[in-house]
Amino acid sequence: MPKEKAKEVQFHEAEVLTNMLAQIVGKTPQWIRQLTRDRILMQVGRGRYILGESVQAYIQHVSGGKETDNKPRFIDEKTAHERIKKEKATLELELMRGDLHATKDIEKLMTEMILTVKAKLQVIAFRLAPQLENETELVIETAISNEINEALKGLSEYSPTLFVNQDEPDD
Repeated sequence: MPKEKAKEVQFHEAEVLTNMLAQIVGKTPQWIRQLTRDRILMQVGRGRYILGESVQAYIQHVSGGKETDNKPRFIDEKTAHERIKKEKATLELELMRGDLHATKDIEKLMTEMILTVKAKLQVIAFRLAPQLENETELVIETAISNEINEALKGLSEYSPTLFVNQDEPDD
């Protein structure tokens, strides 16, 4: 009886042992067995793996796994986490440099500035009325305009130093 020719096996369809697969991916046989227990790699027999499928499954595993059931991959989560850490560090640096201010500090300072201007505007009539009693319309308008501009000047004098040391406790 003539010998049957051995069936030619494609390289990617070849069966390899645990030790050989470990050498191919650069890990230990124990690591390969753990990946098998974790159902990342599938055996076709005791300690036997199909080379192509196993290498592809391993690559997919180390690149973060595949996205299933709309569940994000680990690598995507890690990337998002790193991006958030970078944003946080950037904001903290801007805060330290004085290029960024906390909302509560801005609200406090703006409230103080607006209340100061309001108080200045409210006393204009009481202060100017006795002085302008017998003056012409033009003199009265000029005096009132000058006083209003002086009161509003405080709002236009922004300085980043106004926000320094705003962390002091409130009364």
